[in-house]
Amino acid sequence: MVWPLYSKARPLAVAHRGSSPFFHHLLAQVAALRLPLFPYPVEGDPFGALSCLAPLDFAGMALEEALPPPEGVRLEAEAEAGGLVDLVVPALSGLYGHYTEGLALERLLSAHFPGARALWLGPLRPSLAPFLRALGQVSVVAPSFAEGDGFLARLPQRARGHVALRREEGAALALRADLLFYAGGGFPLDWIQPFHAVLALAPLERGVAERAHQAYGPEELLGFRVRVLLEALGF
Repeated sequence: MVWPLYSKARPLAVAHRGSSPFFHHLLAQVAALRLPLFPYPVEGDPFGALSCLAPLDFAGMALEEALPPPEGVRLEAEAEAGGLVDLVVPALSGLYGHYTEGLALERLLSAHFPGARALWLGPLRPSLAPFLRALGQVSVVAPSFAEGDGFLARLPQRARGHVALRREEGAALALRADLLFYAGGGFPLDWIQPFHAVLALAPLERGVAERAHQAYGPEELLGFRVRVLLEALGF
């Protein structure tokens, strides 16, 4: 949707660190769609000025990295499920918190990998586990059984796979997976098979894309996340 030139541009505070692909992608989308938004970067405590959002007619506050919700913010369903907030939007009835990264991940998986068998590699992010429900089964490589089992417990029963602690267990699970879900750290290149798809939340190491059937970098999720954010703002 292209908005009229006379629409008032409302400020959108964006909390991020250093050079941010998230901020630049959001800025590019706002410009391309000619939305009445004025995104600008903020530093310091991102929640310190929440009380000013509505009186100063802010569209909202977006966070590159999600945080636990502050007091006084009502949580939308995805923020309640993930326990984190990365967008706060003012309304007549108060402030509402969204978890756009979680909802974006769910939409991405529903679009590209519905029903896939996945293996999670790298640091566990329990806040994202509830949004893996579009997958058929999720297994994890974890530093301990308790951490891996706790991660899987946040998934529907039907989607809970196995916890691998040793390298050989992880390699065996990789052979049974359609999708390798990469969250950072060292990537075991010898686990990748030509039938695998790779979805990365962190920059991929060299050689990963060449070995897999498909490889999606962090920018894929970023695109979905910006669309979810703009929808939450009413665009």
